[in-house]
Amino acid sequence: GNEDTEYSGEVELPYGKTKAMAEKIVLEANGKKLSNGGKLRTCVIRANTVYGEKAAFLQELYLLAKARNGVLNYLEPENTERNHTYVGNVAWMHVLAARNLQLKPDVLAGQVYYSYDDTPSRKGFLVRHQLLSSADPSVRLGSHIPYWKMWLMIQLHRIIRVILSPFWRPQPFLNVPLLNTVVTTFSFETDKASRHFGYKPLFTWQES
Repeated sequence: GNEDTEYSGEVELPYGKTKAMAEKIVLEANGKKLSNGGKLRTCVIRANTVYGEKAAFLQELYLLAKARNGVLNYLEPENTERNHTYVGNVAWMHVLAARNLQLKPDVLAGQVYYSYDDTPSRKGFLVRHQLLSSADPSVRLGSHIPYWKMWLMIQLHRIIRVILSPFWRPQPFLNVPLLNTVVTTFSFETDKASRHFGYKPLFTWQES
């Protein structure tokens, strides 16, 4: 995909719905008159999987791996790809966009930009393994959890939840829409931020 890709279909998860609503609100605000007589200029930056120091999901994966003698299990099928972006580069992109919305409003206003850097576009579990193993070399890749097994566990959990509902309602650890999101490949190629406002990553993949 890229910024001009049109997406069809229903967004099932609240997280995706709120992101889509936020984008819509930001783009609708573009061009509105301000109390001082000026015009509001807005653009959207789509930050995908952001990683960095103290990222909760990385800490959780690390602790899970350590509890399994350093073994990092993964859910994604072999072909699942995602774009990852280092948090410092996402922040830098926001700073440059805010500055250039004032300098070049005709170029940036109403536009959508994916955040990107030189983090490899590869299978998500490989990126996470490289990040965790660089911090702790004892972390190693474990077994792959197939889709059918996770789907079966979700259905079993739903049955147990119905049976226990009069006494206790255990929270689902995963649901089918989230599972489908996790196992869906999505990657994008773009240089739009570079062309429109001179964005270059501040941090290399090695530094990240």
